[in-house]
Amino acid sequence: MLYNIVLCAAVFVACGLAAVPAAAYSGYRVLLGPEEDENDPVKIRKKYKWKIKSPESFIIPVSAICGVLIFAFGTGLSRENYTAPVIFEIVLYCLAAIALTGLSYVDIRIFEIPPLYDIIIAALGVIRLLTDLDHFLDYLIGAVIVSGIFFLIAFFSKGRAMGGGDIKLMAALGLLVGWKKILLVMGLGAILGSVIHSIIMAVSKKEHVLAFGPYLSAGGILSMCFGDELIRLYLDYLVSVSNS
Repeated sequence: MLYNIVLCAAVFVACGLAAVPAAAYSGYRVLLGPEEDENDPVKIRKKYKWKIKSPESFIIPVSAICGVLIFAFGTGLSRENYTAPVIFEIVLYCLAAIALTGLSYVDIRIFEIPPLYDIIIAALGVIRLLTDLDHFLDYLIGAVIVSGIFFLIAFFSKGRAMGGGDIKLMAALGLLVGWKKILLVMGLGAILGSVIHSIIMAVSKKEHVLAFGPYLSAGGILSMCFGDELIRLYLDYLVSVSNS
């Protein structure tokens, strides 16, 4: 018990420290504004001074908590599960969770997903694929299946229903988690987005633009924590329905 508590505390601290650059970068991206704005990146970079009291600092504790959840549920807090492949996957997922938390903050503030976060998640996905070549098709399919669906939605809606940032995010995240979990991410993101956004509009009595990135990110983190179990429960449900 004490051993697991110490490990969780270590993961919390490690993820928190790793999230500091993400918090600083997210704050800079918000200050820079959307891509179409004509702000000078060099001037903004010199002007921006990140502090621990900055609004985006919440990224640090949130990332740390996500890291602990991913570690706890990914390993089951059992020493028998502390194998090199499992721990390696947990590390990749924790780093991805930090990126997802950072991009969520930016998307909420300026309705844009910074490409750097997509690149980081995609790079983690490439590492995952290269270290698990036995399942490389799962990752490749994951990179195109949901992003392809989102691309078709964006194409037929002429960009009104789906943004390019969401498409690239799903491609990068799908490469990391594989096709089963990325479908789960899409489902969870759609449910969270529709429910929470409806509540926000009902409470505020105003129309709000939907920033889909945070909901997809939440779905991604939930999938990293509970994805295998949720998929198993869903498949068991389908079997029970088919047999009834």
